[in-house]
Amino acid sequence: MSQKNLREKLDELQRIVADFDRDDLSIEQALEQFEKGSKLSEEIETQLGELKTKITVLKERFDKE
Repeated sequence: MSQKNLREKLDELQRIVADFDRDDLSIEQALEQFEKGSKLSEEIETQLGELKTKITVLKERFDKE
């Protein structure tokens, strides 16, 4: 299974958040969605941190030239 890119993860997290507005979401479903959302949020935060590091390195290289 291929890893989802950042955009796909953000889109999925947005769908999960929208699910909480549904009136028919059971407590069990809400808990499951919360767990998925929490995991996705952590993955997104990690991925953004990695991207920030890459951008910083590239910027430093560019500034030296």
